[in-house]
Amino acid sequence: MGCGNFFFTVLITLSVALITYNILISANAPLKHDLPGPSSRSALLVDPVIKMPVERSSSGKKRLFHTAVTASDSVYNTWQCRVMYYWYKKHRDGPNSEMGGFTRILHSGKADKFMEEIPTFIAQPLPAGMDQGYIVLNRPWAFVQWLQKADIKEDYILMAEPDHIIVKPIPNLSKDGLGAAFPFFYIEPKKFESIIRKYFPEDKGPVTKIDPIGNSPVIIGKESLKKIAPTWMNVSLAMKKDPETDKAFGWVLEMYGYAVSSALHGVDNILYKDFMIQPPWDTEIGKKFIIHYTYGCDYDMKGKLTYGKIGEWRFDKRSYDTFMPPRNLPLPPPGVPESVVTLVKMVNEATANIPNWGS
Repeated sequence: MGCGNFFFTVLITLSVALITYNILISANAPLKHDLPGPSSRSALLVDPVIKMPVERSSSGKKRLFHTAVTASDSVYNTWQCRVMYYWYKKHRDGPNSEMGGFTRILHSGKADKFMEEIPTFIAQPLPAGMDQGYIVLNRPWAFVQWLQKADIKEDYILMAEPDHIIVKPIPNLSKDGLGAAFPFFYIEPKKFESIIRKYFPEDKGPVTKIDPIGNSPVIIGKESLKKIAPTWMNVSLAMKKDPETDKAFGWVLEMYGYAVSSALHGVDNILYKDFMIQPPWDTEIGKKFIIHYTYGCDYDMKGKLTYGKIGEWRFDKRSYDTFMPPRNLPLPPPGVPESVVTLVKMVNEATANIPNWGS
């Protein structure tokens, strides 16, 4: 054990030194990378923003993907992970599912009391102060450690987040070497071209090669993610260190870091609008696979949205940042969209069935 601890300490020390070196380099010069082969985007003959794949693998063999969720040990992240894992288990073996294993990548650096409830890999956080108060920067660093050290059986990875609820079994939406990702309207590489060029030089092609995505939800080949993850980490840290980039990208900076890094490595993505919904703006479940409850849902008792103003009825994950939501939350009043009603019902079912909820 002594030798093991010594080796791990040396490994982390060297890793931190490498990160620091890359930050210094990134802050003073354009990022340079040894890239794999040319982008396959030019081979696409269809609109890359599509609804659903229409064909299945002719071999009939399942292409399993491993679901990975990064999280801190906060109460806020923990209760969301517990709810998400409950619904992952409910749908893992359902029709058309290609869902394999599950890992919570816990970047607190230490075990918590939910290790037996949720399969967990313990990652070390960034050194103190390096995230500059932007805790999301621990996400790419956590993925780097997990990909290097964990025994991942599946050939594909679904990167998800604690505030995702899986509403139906998910097939492997990636194909032909392309990732599968949800397009975000607020990721706009072209709008910020002068800033993007600090990290994506002109010799890499037009900024339109950068997809309007974050790292989640994304289904991607494991080997591709192993190449992208260290670049994602270094680009994100360099972006945070640059005042102009930090101000422009704000809370979605790490999402831009992933989008740029994916393009740098020539990994293009099929953009699936049906990957997930985000209530209250998206009102119907339809064929979607994930509910992302990042926005607060506020309504009056007539079912009218009062966004920007606390409603007579509300569900907002931020209301439960220091304690877990109680069981049996009140359902929305009549007239509230299906997406919001389904979200609250699914949270209630999970909390009713997860042992020792509230502990």
